[in-house]
Amino acid sequence: MDRLNELLGRDIFHGLNLLIIIGFVAMGVGLNQGRQGRSRAPVAFALMAIGTLLVFAGLYLAHTPG
Repeated sequence: MDRLNELLGRDIFHGLNLLIIIGFVAMGVGLNQGRQGRSRAPVAFALMAIGTLLVFAGLYLAHTPG
């Protein structure tokens, strides 16, 4: 479990870790799906919420001492 936290919390690209990058991608997909009308609003909202949670988890893991 410690290796997984290290992998997910390690800075990869200018201070962003893997969870934050995946979170921003999920938010972008949700936003585009909602705007283009390809999916219903709850699906787009869920993708944006999941992305936000991933960003917060990435921020938490980046600053957790360990």
